[in-house]
Parts: sequence; structure tokens; C-alpha cells
Amino acid sequence: MKTCMAAALVLCCAWPVHAGQAADTWILSGQSNACGRGQGPGNDPNPLVQMFNGKSWVEAKEPLANMGAQDNSVGPWHTAALDVAKANLPVHLAGWASGGQPISIWDEKGAGWLGLAAAIKGAGGGQVFLWYQGESDTVGGMKCEEYQKKLQDLIARVRGSAKNPQMLVVVIQIASWSNTAQDAMPIREAERLVVAADSNALLVPALGLPCDGVHLTRDGYFELGHQIARALLHTRYQKKDVDWPGPVLDQAVPGGDAKTVLIHFAEVKKLGGVEASDFGAIDAGGNVKCAKVLAENTRVALTFERALKAPVKIVYGFGSNPKATLVDEAGNHAPAVQLELSAGTSPADKETSAPNGASGAPTKK
Repeated sequence: MKTCMAAALVLCCAWPVHAGQAADTWILSGQSNACGRGQGPGNDPNPLVQMFNGKSWVEAKEPLANMGAQDNSVGPWHTAALDVAKANLPVHLAGWASGGQPISIWDEKGAGWLGLAAAIKGAGGGQVFLWYQGESDTVGGMKCEEYQKKLQDLIARVRGSAKNPQMLVVVIQIASWSNTAQDAMPIREAERLVVAADSNALLVPALGLPCDGVHLTRDGYFELGHQIARALLHTRYQKKDVDWPGPVLDQAVPGGDAKTVLIHFAEVKKLGGVEASDFGAIDAGGNVKCAKVLAENTRVALTFERALKAPVKIVYGFGSNPKATLVDEAGNHAPAVQLELSAGTSPADKETSAPNGASGAPTKK
């Protein structure tokens, strides 16, 4: 499947929410990183943030109810909800998660889907669906196209079960994976492509956050929670003073010779944390490492170890366990992106938009 290069999507998040309105219900699901595997303690509770315990709404605290969490463990969702609550916006949390599970258990009639559908029904629907899963499918070697199809089908069923066809979806792009023999890029790219094709979806990367190679650490979950909150505050809750998304690779064109490529990142004024090891290429001869980077404000010149042979795809977040140090001024991390090298002139060194956090053709800001 070719990398999506459709025009940048303008979000049409239904029903912008403002302080004083009824609580939003966030539906949560995924495998162990969605359960939360960080060592507690968690954050102090806030009465504006409630969780569904299977019978009623109660004040939310870590570990969240019905989310497959372990005793004294923390995840990202409570932190995100607490940040939103600071703007006097109440949040309800409900969902179903289970560690070590492939996306296939969320297929229709699978145990994951039955658990999640029951949570949606018990919560009375929802306005936001948050998904964090894919590590097991990396181990299983699932192809990008298959994961993309399964996730799109799941999202459609969640929206249908919630009776909310414009339900906002937040997909967490999976973090680093300790087994470097297993390529996580197909799953990361599938997650990105799902968001790029959905006008009511956002991509938030876990890549680059503190991680033990399988799960985020406590600090990693907290940082991811803050990123999720920024994404929702900026889009659904219309807080335009909140800086989100982070840098998104959106253009790649040939440079002055066969080893050089010029790339551009949207949603950033000044790139930070640019490292050659985070970039690579996939061409007719296989994988090619980046040997050198030269960064400007929004552009980077990449020099590869050998001449590239068409067709070529440029990758940010190269390999299963990249450092993924690239950030913007607010500390938002860049998602992994696999982008086809295209003909054209050098992109201008200026800020452009990718409002869903998943890339696309640049638009002026």
C-alpha cells in the first residue's frame, strides 16, 4: 500500500466542548500499555474525572477499573483526563483492555470486542475513543495493510455501538520495541494511515517516550498523558493557545545527488533533537541507513550511506527501537512516518499544517 499523500485533513470534530458543559465520555482500549504498567503511585484524583466501575460512576484513580491494570500501576489516561479537568471540563473514563493481546481479539465476536462493547453500553456511549495497541502484532509480523483494515473496522464498530458516527478517535502510535529483529514500522505506519484517512481522528506518538522496551515507564505514561491532553484540548476543546501537534514529516524530495534527500516537517517553527540514526530509507536494494543530517528550522538534508535506488521511501523512526528524539518547541514528539520520495523542488523552510498529527500534503499556516 502506498503511503498516504492526500491533502492535509482539516478536522471536523463534532460538537466543540466548552467549560460548564456535560462530561465527555472517553472510551479506552488496547493491550498492556493501555492497561498501564507503570509503577505507582498515580496522580491525585479530581472529582471532575470519573470512571465507570461496571455499575456506577465513581471518582477515578489509578489503577482504572476494568482496564486489566495491575495493583499500584499507572497508565496515560488518568493523567490526560486530569489535564483536561484543569480547564473545568469534566471527563468520564470507561473501557476494556487486556495485556498481550493481538488486534484480532477485537474482531467482531472476539473477547476484546465483547468486553469493549459492554463497556460502551454501560457507559451510555461516548464522545472520544482512545486506542493503544499493536505490540503483539509486531511480534506476530502482521502486515501494514492487514492491521490498517482491522483497526478501521474496529473504529467503525465502536462508533456504531456508541451511536456516534463522528466520534473522535485518538490512536496512540506504539513506542520502541526491545527486540530489534522484529520490525515495528508496519504497525506504526498502519496506525498513521488510519488517522490520515479519517477526518475525525488524531495521532499521538508514544515513540520517543521513556520506555523499558515493552512498556512505558511511569514518567513515560505521564508524558504521554500530557500529549493526549494537548491533542484534545487543542482540537475537541478548542483551546488554540495549546501547542499541538508535534513535528510531522510531510515532504521528501531528491537532493543534489543520489545519496541526498531534502525533507520537511509540518507543525514546527524550529526542529529540535534531530539525529541521523532516527532516519533511514527503504529502496530497491533494501534498507539504507542515514549517515548525516543537516537541520534548518523546518527542513533537514539527509545523506545516506549509499546511493538510493528507485523506488524510495524515506522513514522517520527507522527500526524497531529508534531514539526518536525529534520534538517541537512545546516538547511534542514526532510520529514515525514512512513517506515516498517524490519529484519536486526543495520545500520552503517555513511552518505548514498537519492538523491531525498524521502528515499529508502541506498547507499554509
